[in-house]
Amino acid sequence: MNRDEFNTHISEQMNRNIEALFNEVLEMGGLVEQQLADLNRALENNDIELAKAAMLQDENINRGEMEIDRLCATVLARQQPTASDLRLIVMAIRIAMDLERMGDEAVKIAKMAMEQCTLGGDCSSMPAYTHLRQLMAASSQMIKTALNGFSRLDTTDVMSIYHEEERMDEVLHQAVEAIKAELLASDTADKVDLQLRMLMAVRAAERITDHALNIGESVAYLVKGQDVRDLDEETMARILSQE
Repeated sequence: MNRDEFNTHISEQMNRNIEALFNEVLEMGGLVEQQLADLNRALENNDIELAKAAMLQDENINRGEMEIDRLCATVLARQQPTASDLRLIVMAIRIAMDLERMGDEAVKIAKMAMEQCTLGGDCSSMPAYTHLRQLMAASSQMIKTALNGFSRLDTTDVMSIYHEEERMDEVLHQAVEAIKAELLASDTADKVDLQLRMLMAVRAAERITDHALNIGESVAYLVKGQDVRDLDEETMARILSQE
């Protein structure tokens, strides 16, 4: 499947609406990518302004979801979508929801970074900082891979997203254990508060990787016409390899 297959409608307006839908999803995805990039730099450089920028980006992401919803409603109400069009519409809505939730999770991490910077602390001194950076780096790469698959209608890299998400589950486990150890050794309320903030941050980062996998699975359904959610690895790989 390629995007040209969605530009063969008799109605030129339908062709334009479908192309606009693709573009809006990719634009919204680009906003999330920028948000994560700002957040990564904020964590690396203890930059409160970049953390603020990541938080403010959430408003643009929310508007992107609303525009995608509007476009989908327009196509359904005014056009005669084919089966493949309907699949695209449903997946566009699903992808937009995942992108919006990624933005929300990123805001949680940005708030933690801002609090740490405001208190004059160094983010790198926080427990599980290395794990958080691993999760954030993986999130950025996974969403990039998923959006590339959507743009090309290509499922080649969906399994790599699946494997990376599994790896990040283990990183989260390691992060939680590291934070638990710090909590047990804490002797002040401030230290406990710091560790609890980091616990929320690493969990938010791991949820971003979950949403990136969801987008990859949505691309798989759009291209293959089969729901690969909750399948075992072997079955999922077999479906994705089918012509």
